[in-house]
Amino acid sequence: MRRDTALSVLLCAGFASFALFSIALTRDSHSVAALWLANGLMTAGFVLLPLARAIAVGVACAALSLTINILTGAPLDAAPIFTSLNIFEAVLAALLIRRFIGVRPRINGLPALLRIAFCAIAPATGLAAILAGASLGYLGRPFDEITFNWFTAHALGMLITLPAVLLIIDRRGRREFVRSRWEEALLYGAVAALSLIAYAPSTFPTPILLTPVMVIAAFRLGPRGAALSAVMMAVISTLVVTLGPPQGISSLWTQTQRIHNLQFVIAAAFFTSLSVALILAEQGRVRRLLAMRTRAARRAQARAQAAGAAKGEFLATMSHEIRTPMNSILGFTQTLRRRQDLPEEARRQLELIHRAGGSLLAVVNDILDYSRLETGEVELALAPGTARAVAQDTLEIISPSAEAQGLELILEEVGPTDLSVMVDDLRVRQILLNLLSNAVKFTAAGQVRLKITARDQGPDVLLRFEVQDTGVGIPRELMHRLFRRFSQADSSVGRAFGGSGLGLAICKGLVEAMGGLIGVRSQPGSGSVFWFEIIVEHAAAPPVTAEPDHSDALGQIRVLLVDDHAMNRDLGATVLDLLGCEVSLACDGAEALEAARGGGFDVILMDIHMPVMDGVEATRMIRALGGAEGQVPIIAMSADVMPEMMERCRRAGMSDTLGKPIQIEALHAALARWTKAPAAEGATPTLPAVA
Repeated sequence: MRRDTALSVLLCAGFASFALFSIALTRDSHSVAALWLANGLMTAGFVLLPLARAIAVGVACAALSLTINILTGAPLDAAPIFTSLNIFEAVLAALLIRRFIGVRPRINGLPALLRIAFCAIAPATGLAAILAGASLGYLGRPFDEITFNWFTAHALGMLITLPAVLLIIDRRGRREFVRSRWEEALLYGAVAALSLIAYAPSTFPTPILLTPVMVIAAFRLGPRGAALSAVMMAVISTLVVTLGPPQGISSLWTQTQRIHNLQFVIAAAFFTSLSVALILAEQGRVRRLLAMRTRAARRAQARAQAAGAAKGEFLATMSHEIRTPMNSILGFTQTLRRRQDLPEEARRQLELIHRAGGSLLAVVNDILDYSRLETGEVELALAPGTARAVAQDTLEIISPSAEAQGLELILEEVGPTDLSVMVDDLRVRQILLNLLSNAVKFTAAGQVRLKITARDQGPDVLLRFEVQDTGVGIPRELMHRLFRRFSQADSSVGRAFGGSGLGLAICKGLVEAMGGLIGVRSQPGSGSVFWFEIIVEHAAAPPVTAEPDHSDALGQIRVLLVDDHAMNRDLGATVLDLLGCEVSLACDGAEALEAARGGGFDVILMDIHMPVMDGVEATRMIRALGGAEGQVPIIAMSADVMPEMMERCRRAGMSDTLGKPIQIEALHAALARWTKAPAAEGATPTLPAVA
């Protein structure tokens, strides 16, 4: 309320000052002012103020206009016409601004200024000029001269004062144009001084300097400074031109002609300087917007990183919590399956438990694998190998399932499939196992064919794997869902066959991580063909194939088993006893450190997450012992199989890692690798450096 009152008073006072200034100094012989700044203030009041305040301002400005015209000697028949046309012009301009620009117009760029000029000011002043020419023409004044003088005076005046008021009222986006009071005083003083002397010489070269000075003021002070400088220049230059003696060329012109000349100079300087200021303001707005979006992007990145860390921590926790009981379930079932004294029914039930546990473990592994693919944490371990060996290993794994369903497995080879190439055989085997498992799962009768095509391309080799089945096939409209996460071609598939719906999504991610392509061809009733292609390099050396060790017994090696779960210790001791090991137990890292300090162990199996002292810290402390006690192989056995934890184990000095649930074959191989195999080869595995 107070703001509206203050604005109303200031606009009325400004209107009176500018009206008196224009009428007293620039009025021609027909009582038409050559420069009329007052209507811009009245238009601003109609635009910015509420309706009641706007009407009050209009009434006050009408009274002021009529009074000033009469007091300065305007003809009594023309004074009411001038007042009525001023009110009409301001009201029309305000209505056009509200209609085409908005209720609260902002001059935040050159397009906004041009819209105000051409959509509001030009039509309003043009129509008022025509009405002025027609009205005064009835009183014997020349129509053309009055129309031209009215339009030029009112259009230029409103174009200066209206933007100036709008820019002064709008205080948004001023930060980049905040200057010290001394700099503001210096710039405004320069504009005032040059406006004062521009028209003083006998000729007119000096006015051309007004534009660069105005541009400098706009560059430093912004749109508001450009508008105020234009008003200042218009007032001061008008005083000099109207009150100063005509000299040189100006003596050849009438006063009205000199005012028109001044109007063109003011218009050029004003538009140039304000355009520069508005462009700079827009650049400042863009910079602020960019900075704001950059901050928002950084905050979003921080949130995403925090969410990723929380997700990783959650997955690690869930992996540990699920794998820990799974270790006991699968471990004891593996142990019991080796017994020969079980009844046939008990053996069948045990097999069902083992399969159910394996299915649950497969779902957990799928989720972890997909999480790693999403975060880009999958690293390829390239080593010399052959496509034929990978395919044969995979078929050997899948053959029991195929035989149980009466399916025929066929391997077809095209090209040099026995070439030694650099390939991540574990990841390729994982892809093939997924595709072959699906083919076996969804094929009721017939055959499953694995076709390998190798094409030597000189520096590299193109490997293409195709898994073809004789199943029911997949409709074309459902194929787009196959490689999506948690998606299957038919929602009933999950109920009939089980599965997380992640297998094909994982295959796609792994193939793309290798730089390859994956796809499918299928028709209902004709089976399906899933294929993928990868390009691999030639290997410098042939793959090394180790002779399999078919013996279960490792000899009397001494093993320290460290685990905080009593059930895991019981299971581990049972399995190690079956493998012929001598076992000692510890329930946390502190006990393991004390036991290791005493020496006498060939290998330590170390859990990671334990109370008192965890496995990583215990490993660092053992490595710090030095001597033979500090060099004993330490194999991590943990349900936390996230890459970050595996890296921590490696940096702590662990020799190897085994994920829980522990497979007896994998444990046997690891123990053989770090005890029996080195002895047989006459070498000792190199322990990783302690970080």
